[in-house]
Amino acid sequence: MPGLWVPAAIILGPIALVALVSGVRRSVRFRLANVFKLYLTLLFGFFGVYGHILHPQSVVDLIPPVFPLRTELSYASGVLEMAFAILLWTPWARTAGWAIIAYLALVLPFNIYGWTVATNVPSYVNTPAYLWIRVPLQAVFIAFAYFGTRADKRSPPPA
Repeated sequence: MPGLWVPAAIILGPIALVALVSGVRRSVRFRLANVFKLYLTLLFGFFGVYGHILHPQSVVDLIPPVFPLRTELSYASGVLEMAFAILLWTPWARTAGWAIIAYLALVLPFNIYGWTVATNVPSYVNTPAYLWIRVPLQAVFIAFAYFGTRADKRSPPPA
């Protein structure tokens, strides 16, 4: 079971971090919405930089060859994902949430393309399981964007 600490840290780390911040700063309540936003921030921040900008070929392989400027599209989507990661914590979070939902819907066909042609995608030949889980995870990320950026209808915490 030594390999279970990584998935446990990925799942429980953001929950613990939001709980810690809400315990230290009384003005910040523990809300699942903040956990969802933190998951999205880590997801878009990491993959925006690592996957799209530092290793663009892994994304370019998922774009059908009929599209021009595939490397540039990878860089542009990486910058957009980094912007999403930042915007989630601003007053424009709700708008960013809807933009993330639209973005995830727009890139879903590319993920399906990568899923269906895994043997044609050189960077994923050794790990096709990632491509299989990537498509269903889109629904999870869309739910995180929706529920993580909904307005809090409860009253503010006492000062």
